[in-house]
Amino acid sequence: MLDWVYAQELDQRLQQLLSDRLYQTNLRGPRWTGNDNQNTLTESVATSMRLAGLTVDTLNYTLNRWDPRWWSLTLNLRNGTSISLPTTGYWPYSGNSGLEGVTAPMADGGTFGINPDQTADNSTLDFSQVQPQAPGTVLFFDNPSPTRNYLAPGYTLLF
Repeated sequence: MLDWVYAQELDQRLQQLLSDRLYQTNLRGPRWTGNDNQNTLTESVATSMRLAGLTVDTLNYTLNRWDPRWWSLTLNLRNGTSISLPTTGYWPYSGNSGLEGVTAPMADGGTFGINPDQTADNSTLDFSQVQPQAPGTVLFFDNPSPTRNYLAPGYTLLF
C-alpha cells in the first residue's frame, strides 16, 4: 500500500514523514475516545505545539463508558412493521473494513429531537427512505447534545 501512496509524487522527506506517522499510529494502537492511546497522542501533539511556541490549554473530564454484553436496534414503522437493523459499534468507530472498504446505500433519518425537558422526541425522525426490501442500508441521523455553556470557566476562545 505504501508503494502506491509513494507513487503519488511524494518527495523523500514526505515519504519518511508518512512512514513515521504510520509507524507511530500502529505503535500506539487504536485511539478510542479517552483511552490511554488517545491521551498519549494528545499530549504528543500538545508538546509539539509548545515547542513551536504556542500556548496549550487542556480540559480534563471523566468519560463514563458502558460495555454492553448485547444490544440491538429495531425500527418500528407506523404501519406496525418492525425491522431489525444491523448496527455498528457502540462508539463512533467503524472498525476494520479492509482496504476495499464497505459500500452500501445510505438513508438520512433526519434529526433526533430533544424536548424542552431533555427527553427524546422521535417524531422528528424520518424513516421514509428505509425499505425492508433493501437490506444493508446504512441509516444515519443527527443526535444533538444539550448545548454547553462555553462562557463558563475553563473554556476559552481558540483565536
